[in-house]
Amino acid sequence: MVAADSETVWKELICQRDEENADPRDAGLKTWADLMGLIGKEDEAKALSETFADLTLKEWAAETILFNSTVGSADMQDNIMSSLDVGSNQLSEILSSFSSAPDTADKIVKLAVNSKNGFSGSLIRGSAGDRSPFLLSEQKFHRSVLLLLQDDDEQAVGVILNHPTTNTHPLMLPNGKIVEMTVRYGGSFGMQGSTDQPTIFLHAKSKLKERLIGEPVGKSETEDSKIWICSEEEAAKAMADGHASHRDFMCIEGFSIWNRDADKIEGGILGEILEGKFELVDPSFTEEMWVTLLAQASLSIDTLDRNCRLASDAWGAAGKNENPFPPTVYESTVTVSELADDACRFWIEAFLLGGVVPAADKYSAFE
Repeated sequence: MVAADSETVWKELICQRDEENADPRDAGLKTWADLMGLIGKEDEAKALSETFADLTLKEWAAETILFNSTVGSADMQDNIMSSLDVGSNQLSEILSSFSSAPDTADKIVKLAVNSKNGFSGSLIRGSAGDRSPFLLSEQKFHRSVLLLLQDDDEQAVGVILNHPTTNTHPLMLPNGKIVEMTVRYGGSFGMQGSTDQPTIFLHAKSKLKERLIGEPVGKSETEDSKIWICSEEEAAKAMADGHASHRDFMCIEGFSIWNRDADKIEGGILGEILEGKFELVDPSFTEEMWVTLLAQASLSIDTLDRNCRLASDAWGAAGKNENPFPPTVYESTVTVSELADDACRFWIEAFLLGGVVPAADKYSAFE
């Protein structure tokens, strides 16, 4: 069958899924390769077999088409499920991979409920699982590092820390000097439709804390956050007085928000954590992660690769939990983790840099 409309293609994929000895992860690509071979273009088809688009399509098929399949024998389905490592989505294994290492879901729930400010002031990071939950959507959160500013019965509000942009924020010091601060992308809320963006300033410098420059994020009666938030005026005065430089601060625009119903304890960011999308970071890793992220520069073609590497290093400071035998994309030598890394890179290029810049020797046929 040859068709262009999405509904017909979808129905055909479902039919192929349910055929005996068929593998839904093929996503119809084998049929396409066979057709290319019939017209003498098998070499072209082979050259395209490991492009970013084809590999991502296979992962989409694995997630979207494979499950609830009625195909074939129990042994075949067991083999497919085993190779997909579906067990990694089970709650017990999700919890065991948390960088903060809680033993049970009860501990996480109790921490959120008993804390006066929920997870406010906590660092979280994107999942360390073999199959990133952010490969096919919300790639900005893949191996991300976030600070939660607010966590209550209505919503959790956080900012992504590891995405410098091409923009700068002019900060005027009391002495009249202007310092250009690199703006970091904190999330999709509050970034569009307004020329007057809410901008927040963060620091983790002991000298500034001693002088009470700002206040702790997630301030509580028992423990203060290691990261502080301050006003633009406070940051400018600290620089003018010589207590800090612009490199000691993060300037962030935009927020990430997770809403929840007041009567559903598992919603909001807690629900995201329990689903394995994010992991709590042990506070002892804060300094290393923070210092690493401060080394990032304003985004450009020249700084892109280094910024991505530093973001990965900061994320990994809380423990990489690497699998010595990571799963690969179906009939490919590319690991799912590598594909997710590149999906995040493409997101940065498209949404923060303004265009796709192919990585050297990778996905040459992508464009």
